[in-house]
Parts: sequence; C-alpha cells; structure tokens
Amino acid sequence: MRNLWQRLGSIVAIAVLAGILAGPAVQPVLAAQTGPTTWTVLVGGEAQISQQTDGPAGAWQFMRFYPETITINAGDTVVWKLNSAEFHTVTFPLPGEKAPDFLVPEGGDSQRLIANPLVAFPQGGATYDPAVYTNSGLLSRAPGSPQEYKLAFDKPGNYAYVCAVHAMMKGHVIVQAAGAAYPKTQAQYDAEAQAQLAADTAAAAKLEAGASAVVTKPGPNGTTTYQVKIGAGDGTNAWMRFGPTDLTVHAGDTVEWVQNDAETPHTVTLTSGQAEPKDILVEPQASGPPKLVFNPVVLAPAGGATYSGTGYFNSGLLQGTQSPAPGPRTYSLVFDTPGTYEYICVLHDGMGMSGHITVVAQGAPVVLPVTGGSLPYGGLLAVAAFAVAALSAGLRMRRQPVRS
Repeated sequence: MRNLWQRLGSIVAIAVLAGILAGPAVQPVLAAQTGPTTWTVLVGGEAQISQQTDGPAGAWQFMRFYPETITINAGDTVVWKLNSAEFHTVTFPLPGEKAPDFLVPEGGDSQRLIANPLVAFPQGGATYDPAVYTNSGLLSRAPGSPQEYKLAFDKPGNYAYVCAVHAMMKGHVIVQAAGAAYPKTQAQYDAEAQAQLAADTAAAAKLEAGASAVVTKPGPNGTTTYQVKIGAGDGTNAWMRFGPTDLTVHAGDTVEWVQNDAETPHTVTLTSGQAEPKDILVEPQASGPPKLVFNPVVLAPAGGATYSGTGYFNSGLLQGTQSPAPGPRTYSLVFDTPGTYEYICVLHDGMGMSGHITVVAQGAPVVLPVTGGSLPYGGLLAVAAFAVAALSAGLRMRRQPVRS
C-alpha cells in the first residue's frame, strides 16, 4: 500500500540520490602514509531485507565487491567483510589462470559433485604472494563460518581477484610503494560503495517490476497452464523469490516454473511436509578438511508429472539462463488435488525463496495475484538509506584523517 511514509521515502530517495549524482565532485584527499593502514572492502550486497529463519536476509542479492578497486600502500592490509546472505570467496588466481571451479566431480566411480577444497577452504598465507594461489575459503553467515578475510600486501602491483563461486564478481587491489600518497580515504571508498549499492538497488527495482506478472496459456482438455518465474536477475543482481509467490489454480491445471535469472541456479522442491534435504552434505575425513558433497537428492529430478499432495518432488538443479551448463531451464507439474502446497528453492530458502500453490475444485473462482514487484517503494526507501549514508560519508571525509 502506498502510505504517506512510502511516498515521502520515495521523494527523499530520489532527491538525495539526484543530489549526489548531480552535485559537485569531492576532490580526493591526498595523504602520506604514517604507518601500516587497514582498509575495508564489502563482499556482496543485498536489499529488501527481512527476518528469515536463519537471520536477516535480502530478497535481492548483489554479486559485487564494494568498492571493486582499492588503492593501498605496501605494508597495508585489506579486510574483506561479508555483506550479504549469499556466500562468496575472495580468490586471487595465479597470473594468467582462472579461478578453480567451485563444484567438481568427486572422481573415481562416483557420480557425485563436491565443493572444490581449493575454493571451499583458505589457501595461501597471511601476506599476499603473487606467485601463490590465495583464497579466503567460503565466507558465509552459517554458524561457525568466517565472515571476513584479512590479507596483507607488501609488494607493489595491480592484483586482480574474483569470487570463485560467482565469476561476475571481480575486484582489484592496487598496491603502491610504501609512503606514497593515498588517492582516496576509506571514507571516500565507503561513500562510493554506498552509492553503488543504491544504484544496484534501483536496478533491482526495475528487474522485479515485471517478475511477478501472471502469464497463462491454454492447457489440454480445457485446463490452464500458469507460468511462475524462478527468480530474476541480470548476472550482478539476483532476486531470490518466485514470481508470483502465491498462486491459485484449478484441479487439473499445470504450473510451469521458468528460470528467469541469468546466472543463479535454483530448484523447485515440494517436500509434502517432510524435512527438506540439505544442499551440502558434510563428510568428515581421516585427515584434512571435511568433504563437502552437493546432495544428489537436490541435484537430480524426482517425482512424477502430477502432484497429488504427497511425496518428494524436485526439479533438480535449474541453471541460469546464460549458463553454458546443459540441462533443463523449466519444470512443470499438474496439480490434481485441492489443497495448499508449499514449495521452496533448496539453495535459497534461507533467504525466503518459497511459494505456495493453492488448488481449488473445478468451477471454483480463482483470483489472480496482483502483478508487479514489491521493491519499487520499499526499494526506494533502501535507496534513500544508502544515499544518505553516502552523502554523510562524503561530508565526514573532509574532516576525518586516513584510517590507520
């Protein structure tokens, strides 16, 4: 509902963001190094945050480092801090090589996929060596998982890094000689990061606006096929929702889920009230780190073509629309028994990615859900918050010294 606070929030968001974009540029503060300095980079971002079973999580996840490029001096340290419910890595491949694949075959006679230990666990030392593969391991909000990664730099150079899980996430650490003047302060980097987060939030609003539109087409024998979009995204921004989230159909109708995200994989999974399967199985080893196995029950399709309210039904892994990996990008079920049935994406249900299909008897009235996304108003409030933070940081940097 468009209440007064939403309208005021939208006006403030647009005005503040326009002021930042159109206002005079703030000149960099050039400051000589007075000692080793620690810098902060945010890993990922999110918007439309709500409380979920495992804690706060954004319906939108942004696959980006904030800032993407940072210039420091030899002797300084960078701390990467997880800033999203989605997990990530900070990975420095060897020169001329790409980051290792996140999922790899287990090998031998096994048909299972496992998380590559070179990605899942830390590699390299506490000080970056360009000749050594260096990796943070998985940064995650899961209990006991690290949520930040610290790395010192003692050799000048321009060092590229990526997230090994999300290849579109790229960054650079430019290392100057010790004692050189810094081109920017941490406050300036923070302001740039918040402005980019605001821009990503605005882009997400546009993507979501059409993601919940109801699409129907005639089915066999007078039935109707309803289309549900699986997420939305352009590679950098990923919507962890089904659109529409809740749908009412007649018995005998078909629901067709269509992958709508460029990069992020998903599942459509109905457990019929049973415990949902874990996506990753942890298998302790006699020595070294545990083996992380991608649960075959999640990876593979299960169930038949008609759902009657019982049993385990699963689409299997539905890759992003731009992924070169083979496999289906749609999943269909006929619903023949009245009732209300929950389904989830096993990979992202912790972020609230679930939906409901309500099946009514033939001839009963069906009210289509309201189309359109929910982000344009709530999202603009987030834009306002990001923009105000960016503006405040820009004002503060005039009087704050370089962090050390």
